[in-house]
Amino acid sequence: MGGPFPKNEFHQGWQSVRRWTQESQVHKWVALLVACFALQTALEVLGWLTDVNLEGALLSYVALPAWGQWHMGPFWTLLSYGLLHYGFMHLVLNSVMLYFAGHMLKTFWTDQQVIRLFLAGILAGGLAFVTLSVWNPEWKPLMGASAGVLAVLLAATRMSPRMPVYVLGVFKIPLWAISGLLVFFSLAGLSGPNGGGQVAHLGGALIGWLLGRSPQALASFQWKMPRRRSRTPLRVVRDEPLELDAILEKISRVGYAKLSSAEKEFLTRYGQK
Repeated sequence: MGGPFPKNEFHQGWQSVRRWTQESQVHKWVALLVACFALQTALEVLGWLTDVNLEGALLSYVALPAWGQWHMGPFWTLLSYGLLHYGFMHLVLNSVMLYFAGHMLKTFWTDQQVIRLFLAGILAGGLAFVTLSVWNPEWKPLMGASAGVLAVLLAATRMSPRMPVYVLGVFKIPLWAISGLLVFFSLAGLSGPNGGGQVAHLGGALIGWLLGRSPQALASFQWKMPRRRSRTPLRVVRDEPLELDAILEKISRVGYAKLSSAEKEFLTRYGQK
């Protein structure tokens, strides 16, 4: 006979997961994607047992259909489609890429800015999909966070294109090569069976590239009362774009760890704008 369920081990494991999710907004969103897929899978299994299409009911409210079925009805699906995935490997690839691309971009941006870009990428991918589905009504409903992931990845590439990425811990590949390869695959797949998904990928990649050097565009909006101007002492204003380019060039040559404390502080300040 088996022994009692190890409650202490379960509690410790749960606490470890909670601590991990509290470390970063990126971690929270990875955990959310996994939780949503677990719900999706549970409904699918329950549907098999009860002969009721429970997963299909969920998808009808969350997935993003082509324009012929959407007609600007459930507008929330422009974002909610990113919470569901077509299969386990689809989830794994997006979660792993979000984790690594998110932490690469956090080298330059704040946690909140990375997530805002992730959501902006999902929104851009959804809009691209719906718009072009007018001419492609046969496209299946859109699901998956790939558009948001590619937005984060392309922004990191825009910030530091030669940042080294170690594939399988052995092969050193510049970040621009990985991003370029993924964009190429999406372009090549436009005429394939997942053309709608590839359009969404490209929409997310485009918004990531456009906003890659402008994290301040994703800062929270704050209303400020106008104040009377007062005389202030003359101060030296640095050319921040030039300084940023010099720091990014140094990262591509010697890595982030070789930056001075002042250079790291500059990146932190720049990302918080």
